[in-house]
Amino acid sequence: MAAAGGPFPLELSLDTAAATAAAEAERRRQHERAGQRRRHRRVTALYAELAAMLPKLPTTRRSASKEKIVEAAVERVRALEGVAAALEALRRAGRGEMVAVSSHATVTVTARMPAPAQAGLLRRVVEAFERRGARVLAAAMSRHGGGGGEDGGEGGVVVTITAADAAPGVVEMIRADIARIS
Repeated sequence: MAAAGGPFPLELSLDTAAATAAAEAERRRQHERAGQRRRHRRVTALYAELAAMLPKLPTTRRSASKEKIVEAAVERVRALEGVAAALEALRRAGRGEMVAVSSHATVTVTARMPAPAQAGLLRRVVEAFERRGARVLAAAMSRHGGGGGEDGGEGGVVVTITAADAAPGVVEMIRADIARIS
C-alpha cells in the first residue's frame, strides 16, 4: 500500500511555491511595464501630432516641451474661438441684427446700417470706440444688399470694427452708441 496520502507520493516544496509566486509577480510587473510603455508612446505621439498642428511652435531640431505644446494649443484654441465669434457676429449682422459683438483678446463689432449711408458714418462709429477708450485696430465699411432685394429696401452698409479688448460693460456702451447712430 502506498503512503498516507494515497497511491501517489505528494511532495511539495516551499521553494517551488515561492518561486512560482515570484515568477507570477515578475510576469505581472513586466506586463504592467509594457502597458506603461505603450501608453507613454501613445501620449508622446499625440503630443507630436498636436505640436505639428500649432503654427507658433518653433520648428527647430529640438522638439518643444509638453508644457510649451499645451500652452501653444491653449493660445491657438482661444484665437480660434475669437475668429468663430467674429464670424458668428458677421453671420448675425447679415440676418438683420443691427449690431453684433464678439470679444476675445480683441473686440469685433459688426453693425448693419440702413441705406443710404450717412456721410462720415465710419468716422462716427470709430469715434464711439474712442469715446469709451477702446483703441481701434481696424475699420471697414462695405455695401450690403441693394435696391430690389428680398426686403424691397435700398440695401445698406455693414461697418466692421476690430479694437483692442475692452471690458464687457464698455463693449455694451459702445454697442448702444452705435445703435443710436443707425
